[in-house]
Amino acid sequence: MPAPALPRLGICHAPDGAANLREVFRATRDLCVPVLLVDARVAAEHPDLVALASRILECHVLPETDSPEANADLVTGLGLAGVTTFHDDELERADALDRIVRRAPAPGVAAPWDKLVQRQVLHAAGLSEVRAEPVDSPDDLHRAYGILGGPCVLKPRRAAGGRGIAFLDGPDDVRAHADARRTWDGMLLETRIAAAPHPAGTPWLGSLISVETASIGARRVHLGVLDKLPVAVGRLEGPEGTDAVDVQGDILPSALPGALLDHARELTGRALDALEVRDRVTHTELLLTPSRMEVMEVNGRLAGHTARLFRLVGAPDPVRTALAAALGEPVGDHLAPDGTAAGLFPTFRVRTGPVRTGLRPRDLRELPGVQAVDELARDGDAKAATQYRMANLTVRADDRTGLDRAVSRVLDVLTAGFAEPAPPDTAPDTTTEQPTCV
Repeated sequence: MPAPALPRLGICHAPDGAANLREVFRATRDLCVPVLLVDARVAAEHPDLVALASRILECHVLPETDSPEANADLVTGLGLAGVTTFHDDELERADALDRIVRRAPAPGVAAPWDKLVQRQVLHAAGLSEVRAEPVDSPDDLHRAYGILGGPCVLKPRRAAGGRGIAFLDGPDDVRAHADARRTWDGMLLETRIAAAPHPAGTPWLGSLISVETASIGARRVHLGVLDKLPVAVGRLEGPEGTDAVDVQGDILPSALPGALLDHARELTGRALDALEVRDRVTHTELLLTPSRMEVMEVNGRLAGHTARLFRLVGAPDPVRTALAAALGEPVGDHLAPDGTAAGLFPTFRVRTGPVRTGLRPRDLRELPGVQAVDELARDGDAKAATQYRMANLTVRADDRTGLDRAVSRVLDVLTAGFAEPAPPDTAPDTTTEQPTCV
């Protein structure tokens, strides 16, 4: 008797998502038939994408439209069991197409990935003390600041990776930014909350942690809690007077004490319940503060750079888990990791000027615990070539003590290998501390 046909799962794809084509292809084996859905604008911007994807996967270009529902006839003709994505910019499209192929009703919380909607929902549920106001013009910025006061953060309602953020400490910053910024549509202003140091006491640990969760219906399976390196904030180093904000690394599992780990999972579950999240893997960011743990944001897709850490510690592949969740397939309970792992991608302290280094990939590979060096900035290149990262690599150890030693050694080598003269007093202030929420 022939085996039943595997379900066909649509995946809205674009470059630089949380899972690349190779990871998707590997994760779908014996689970589903992946069907890539690429927006025509994405295909035009990346002409080799469809040709490359079509060599290994079924791939369809969606005609250009501002309404995903306009592609309903094309998508329903593909025989899909569902639609998902690993890219933040594709979330709304994937959700709309998923509802079409499933003939599902509209969600209870409209636009759940809109950061302003999240702020309003989480604040109303008592899960966040952050208050927020919409901003779509310089006048809106002044109005919102008059309501919220400072310090505050101006950020896009829909963006990932720290793009378009500005820290505003007081009225002078607000006036200066109102004059400098040219892109205003879809922004929000929110109050800033002071962060507390990580209780582990490790100097290079930041105040943010994340919880990766699989939701199948209303059931939550927390796949892992991760620590972070401090967020790097380069004041006024982004376009239009914005700040450059970069995450610099993840560590699995977290070194939080047991009670705080339990609280992180419980708080994440409450946030997902409030947003009525279903059938997906999510990446929830929490901030340690002097008085509580704060829900910062919920991302409706797998976190970037983290799937490799789960594989290094023998945990189930979260890319496969995300595909299973999108199909409504059962997901097993969380398994204790076999060891510890870190993904490190620290940024340059000074973003201007060319790369100056004598480091070679093998210099890092020879360090204790280093598993792979995926990227290393090359001498003479522009720092933007690596998105201002010195390197991107993974480290593994049997226990957290060994991992902390290995990570400290790697960070020391990178700091020495990319040493630069201190910026002059007139240069923008750049720090790798995370004083407030982003």
